[in-house]
Amino acid sequence: MEQKRPTTADEEMASEKPLKPALQKPPGFRDQENPPSSAPPSGTATLPRRRPRPIHPSSQYPEKKRRCSICRVFCCCVCILVAVILLLLIIAVAVFFLWYSPKLPVVRLASFKISNFNFSEGKSDDGWSFLTADATAMLDFRNPNGKLGYYYGDTDVAVILGEKDFETNLGTTKVKGFVEKPGNRTAVIIPTRVRKRQVDNPTVKRLRAELKSKALLVKVTAKTKVGLAVGSRRIVTVGVSIKCGGVRLQTLDTQMAKCTIKMLKWIKLRS
Repeated sequence: MEQKRPTTADEEMASEKPLKPALQKPPGFRDQENPPSSAPPSGTATLPRRRPRPIHPSSQYPEKKRRCSICRVFCCCVCILVAVILLLLIIAVAVFFLWYSPKLPVVRLASFKISNFNFSEGKSDDGWSFLTADATAMLDFRNPNGKLGYYYGDTDVAVILGEKDFETNLGTTKVKGFVEKPGNRTAVIIPTRVRKRQVDNPTVKRLRAELKSKALLVKVTAKTKVGLAVGSRRIVTVGVSIKCGGVRLQTLDTQMAKCTIKMLKWIKLRS
């Protein structure tokens, strides 16, 4: 019998014999020789990955940040302290005003008298004369407060006669300080004198004529320190300037002249 020779088809069938089944990999198994690819599937855009920020321990923070935080805490504490002090001060002032109801002192120029007023001529045709005068002014101080007193320091007083270009200083004096109790009224007598003060002849004629007609303008200015007195304690001392008058002698014969109190060089108060 003739044996059949194997054909090409038979060889291909023999080569396609079933292989052994592949072993399943256990969970978590990683092939060291063929690591899985982390490349994204085709057709998707590749997003750049942000580099993780290194974490430093607190001991490695910059010194500037520590200083800034300390400065902020200090500034906050100072602001809170100032705010608390201002609040307490406002409350204290409000309580003081509600309890005592402070009022300004009332100052008036009560009277003005000239006892001696003479001019002696100088050299011939030099246009000057010499004034010799004695005057007495009286200031009336009244305290309208029922619970607060006023105390006045030593006062420098000046008396001026005339107006504008004809003003003439009639002398200055110092008055000793005094305390004015609540609801009290005090009369302060201020004597002034001038000896041989040089005055030009036009001013001499003007002053003589106005004195004779009682149209002479009188001004009294004073500089002192005024403070509040609560019982025997003295508080809140402030420098003041008092300006009285600017009125004629004939007006002072019938009524007292009002005075203006100036505080801190810019606050004017009419008493």
